[in-house]
Amino acid sequence: MADEPDQIAERLVGLSPSARRLLDYVAVLEGDARYAMLRHFARAPEPDMIQDLRETVEAGILAAVPGEPDAYAFQDEAVRSAVLAEAGEERLIKLRARAQAARQPADDSSDDPA
Repeated sequence: MADEPDQIAERLVGLSPSARRLLDYVAVLEGDARYAMLRHFARAPEPDMIQDLRETVEAGILAAVPGEPDAYAFQDEAVRSAVLAEAGEERLIKLRARAQAARQPADDSSDDPA
């Protein structure tokens, strides 16, 4: 059952600013968000990244993807939609460009036969 808009907003307001930013990053990525990709995208120190992921999982907003090591996804697509709407179009354009740039090194290294 999807949360009502007021319930979603209340859940998001309760997060730390860095955890809230992490949700912006997860929301703009297609499919599941892998830890390594998020770490590169967010440019956050590892301890901070782990704390932000823990906070969002404990809040019931993100969940580890079963059978996918180090992958996370929104538990409710209504929350993802709310995060995207709250970010605004101008920020989304920047975040999507940053996500694409973060994907590039990973895409390039996957072609490396070594």
